[in-house]
Amino acid sequence: MHSQHFRPLANSLIRKIIALIAACTLLMVGLQGTMIYRQEQAFFNASLRDIANSSVPLLATSLWDIEPENIQQQLALIADRHQIGYVRLVVKTGQIFEAGQHALEKNTDQQHFDIPHPHGNRGLIGHLDVWPDHEAQYTDMLASLLPLLAGYGILGGLVCLLIALILRRDLQHPMQQIAAFVTELRPDKLSQPLQLDRPVAHTRDEIDLVTEGFAALQRSLNNHITHLDQRVADRTHELKLAMDAIHQLSITDPLTGCFNRHHFEEHFVEDALACVAERRAFSVVFCDIDHFKNINDTLGHIGGDQVLAQLGERLRTTLRAGQDWVVRYGGEEFVIVLRDTPLKSALSMTERLRQYVCATPLEVSGQPMTATASFGVAQLREGEHPNDLLERVDALLYQAKQEGRNRVCPSDDSQG
Repeated sequence: MHSQHFRPLANSLIRKIIALIAACTLLMVGLQGTMIYRQEQAFFNASLRDIANSSVPLLATSLWDIEPENIQQQLALIADRHQIGYVRLVVKTGQIFEAGQHALEKNTDQQHFDIPHPHGNRGLIGHLDVWPDHEAQYTDMLASLLPLLAGYGILGGLVCLLIALILRRDLQHPMQQIAAFVTELRPDKLSQPLQLDRPVAHTRDEIDLVTEGFAALQRSLNNHITHLDQRVADRTHELKLAMDAIHQLSITDPLTGCFNRHHFEEHFVEDALACVAERRAFSVVFCDIDHFKNINDTLGHIGGDQVLAQLGERLRTTLRAGQDWVVRYGGEEFVIVLRDTPLKSALSMTERLRQYVCATPLEVSGQPMTATASFGVAQLREGEHPNDLLERVDALLYQAKQEGRNRVCPSDDSQG
C-alpha cells in the first residue's frame, strides 16, 4: 500500500475538473459546429434556389439570343457566389460554357438544372451543372469555430485557475496539516491538539468536523489509557468467570446437576491413585433407581426426568462438600466417589442415603410419589486398579437388585 504513488487530493480534483471543462468545451464547440454547418448548408441551398429562380431564366434567354459573352458573364457571376466552386453549361447544340475551378468537376455531388425554352413549352435547350466548393464551406466553419474555441478555452482556463487556487487554500493546505499531524502522532503526544492554519470562517465545514473528531478521539483515548489497567483486570475477571462457567457446563449433567461421564473418566482414576499414594481409603458407591422403566412408562419421560433430577439433588446435598462427588453414570445410574473413606463409613453413609430416598416422597408433576434405589459399595483394594473396583461395585449393584432391590450390597472385604 505504501508503494503506491502519492497524489494530493487537490491535484486529483483539479485534473478531473480540467477534464470535465475540456469535455464541456468540446461538446459546446461540437454543438456550435453543427449549427454553423446547418447554416452553411441553408445558405448553399438558398444560393441554389436563387440560381434556379433567376440565373436559369437569364441563361435561357441568352442562349436563345445566341449571346456567348453574356452567357459566359452570367456563368462567372454564378461561380463567384459563395460556396459555388464550378459551373458548366451544356447547350443542346453541343456547345459548352464553364466557369470556376475546373478540378471540382471530378466530384459527384453537383446540382443539375434543366434550361427550358424561353418562349413556352418547346423542350429543353440545355442543362446547367453546379458543383459546391466544400473547401470554402470548411474554411467558413473553421473561421467561425476558432474564436468560439479560443473563448471557451480562455474561460475554462480561468475557471480552472480559480478553482485550483481555492482548492489549494481551502482543501490541500488543511489536509496536508492533518496528514502531518497524524504522521507525527505518538502515544506521548495524544494530548497535543490538532490546530489548523486556515482562514477564519463564520461557518463550519467537513474539515472542522475532522478536527473536532480528532479532539474527541484524543479525549477518548486518554480516558481509555487512564482506566486501561482497571479495564484489563475487569475483563480478565469476566473472562475467568465465563471460562469457569463454560468449564462447569462441560462437566455437568444438565438434568441432575451432577458431574457427567466425561468428568468421571477424566478424574476417577486420578483421584483413586492419589488416595493410594497418600495411603488413604478410597470407596465407590453405585446407585440405581429401582423399577425406573416402570416410572417412565407410567409417568412418561417428563416424569422420569423429574425423578432423576430430584434424586440427583439428594445425592449431591448428602455428600461432603469439597471431598465427595457424584456422577450421573448412565440413564438412571449414579456413581458416588468417596475419598478418604473406608468401607465401613461408606456403608453407613450409603444406608442413610437409601433410607432418605425411600422415606422422603418425590414430587412429580405436583403429585407426591415414593421411589427406592439400590446400592453397591466397595473399597479399593491394595494393588487393585480403579477400573476393576468399578466393575466390582457394578456387580454388587446387580446383586442388590437380584436380592429384592431397595438395599445396600457391600463388598465382603476383610478391610471393611
